[in-house]
Amino acid sequence: MTRDDLKRFQALDIDFSAIGLEWGGQFCDYFCTPIDAEPVGAIGCDGVHFILLPGDERVFCVDPAMGEEGKFVLPAAGDFREFLSFVVFCRDANPLSQIWWMDEARFRQLLREDAERTWPGCEEYFTRNNAALSAIAREFDLAPADPFEKVKALQASFDPSVLRFSDEYYDVLGLERPQ
Repeated sequence: MTRDDLKRFQALDIDFSAIGLEWGGQFCDYFCTPIDAEPVGAIGCDGVHFILLPGDERVFCVDPAMGEEGKFVLPAAGDFREFLSFVVFCRDANPLSQIWWMDEARFRQLLREDAERTWPGCEEYFTRNNAALSAIAREFDLAPADPFEKVKALQASFDPSVLRFSDEYYDVLGLERPQ
């Protein structure tokens, strides 16, 4: 179901960059992107991107700047529809990439700051953002879902030893390759 939903999502006529989920040429492989990862989208900053893994319905966040073994790849949702409901709630994918290091008060502050942020020409961005979020909610019949507790629980119970990485991962981190 998740992969079918991903195809439906990618076929939407929306501005993916307006919700922090650029894909296609914007997706980059990084040293910490697991082997056989399937791209979902990239926030367009610092190499942060979301992926699916073979045989797994969960959506994962890959963040090359997380800076420590076991934290470069963490679950961001139990499945793709849940992920989209979190994006609709947050109004962008970026806050989902930051939950791992935040307490709840800081996460809520981030969402408030994002909602209050303005700049010259922001009206066009907000129009594209609202259109994309509305199209997603309509296409998948989704309601916004607060991600904080669910994502924290997924991340707390996640065992990163299930991830498979390229030789580059071990070289960059100076780690022994598992046998």
